[in-house]
Amino acid sequence: MAWHYRRNLFGLAVAGMSLGAIGWHWLRQSDVASSVPKACTQTPTVDITQRLEMVGSPFTTSQHKKSDPYARNVWVMFPFQQQLYLGHGDSNHNQGPIPLWYFDPASETFQFDFVAPEEQIQTFQAIDQTLYTPGIDARENWKFGSIYRLGATNWQQLRTLPGGVHVWAIQGFARQLWAVIRRPDNRGYLLTSKDGGRTWQDVRSLRRESAHMVLFQSSLYIFSRGRPWQVDQTLVPKQRQDLDLKQLFPEHTQATQITQTATHQSQLAYISNRSRYISHTVQGTKILNRADPHLQPPGLFVAQSLDPLNTKVQRIALRAHEVPWDLFSTPQGLYVLTSERRNQTGQQSFLIRVRQASHRHQWCAILAFESDTFARSFAQFQGKWYFGLGTDYGSAYGRKSYTQRAHPLSGTVLRTTL
Repeated sequence: MAWHYRRNLFGLAVAGMSLGAIGWHWLRQSDVASSVPKACTQTPTVDITQRLEMVGSPFTTSQHKKSDPYARNVWVMFPFQQQLYLGHGDSNHNQGPIPLWYFDPASETFQFDFVAPEEQIQTFQAIDQTLYTPGIDARENWKFGSIYRLGATNWQQLRTLPGGVHVWAIQGFARQLWAVIRRPDNRGYLLTSKDGGRTWQDVRSLRRESAHMVLFQSSLYIFSRGRPWQVDQTLVPKQRQDLDLKQLFPEHTQATQITQTATHQSQLAYISNRSRYISHTVQGTKILNRADPHLQPPGLFVAQSLDPLNTKVQRIALRAHEVPWDLFSTPQGLYVLTSERRNQTGQQSFLIRVRQASHRHQWCAILAFESDTFARSFAQFQGKWYFGLGTDYGSAYGRKSYTQRAHPLSGTVLRTTL
């Protein structure tokens, strides 16, 4: 039986998110700053504040509701077969199990039909018209890790990956499933399955860090910390010694890993991480999740080619304190979701932008609104933009937390017409 959560529509001013004339003036001034390419001054940035509606906050409902705002971060929004799937949870603080929530626009409700025995759901992947999500932090014993596959009527758990303490990523390539896991020996492994995930074979060992896989230019790329691995039609992984950090992350001295990707035609767009940092607090020393912003924001990059003889990668210029969070691809092109934090009279607010790749060198802001917290994920779905609000851990983690507090609006889903 599906759980339902009916949306509650009301003005964003009630939630303290009204932009107003002063905020809009600041928005317009910020978008004509010298750090933005001049061509973007010819692209109007549309204020969508008056069009925004609050769809709901599903992670605060049902017996699996999350009281911790960080566990309500909307890590991913993924449109699939007339529904919008959402990921949430907190693998650092073990906030599972995790319902696989989706928004059904026909009934205007949030629903779930399956609860995953995981601490966090962070990604979805469509492979051969089937939806998958990897189990990145299992609540069950470590003998096997899991992937989850959406069948005709329900989700199916495939608990078949040997020693998969963390199943970081799943992808389809050359009529096989590929997965990256970490085992109890604290090492990473690349695995492949020729029978739809029923059995798996080790391909090779990898670094211990989390990994991201993407299909680009007829190859499968595995990005972990350091130089990536490439699998071409020979199905033999080769480490790309030529793709060092300077090649992958030009003009960014702290980036070591790719965290988000999107492809469109011959372009691969990706967002980098930033160095982990340690915050000393009254509770002791805590290491923050690598998905949280550092003093130097993560970078946005575009690869036109990763061919060994013709590698073309460049960093896309954003504003000095503009943080890229998520990428999305449509037939019209590539988009990035960003936030820019500001403090006014001791209160934080965030300018949320959607930028479109109008040219390989220029990503111009097309939509913007101001919010009490930042948007961590977004998606274009059935003619509307959807935004998933997020938060950092807050003051308990010191001044380096991106938000002053663990924000109660985290997990809220907004939308607007185009």
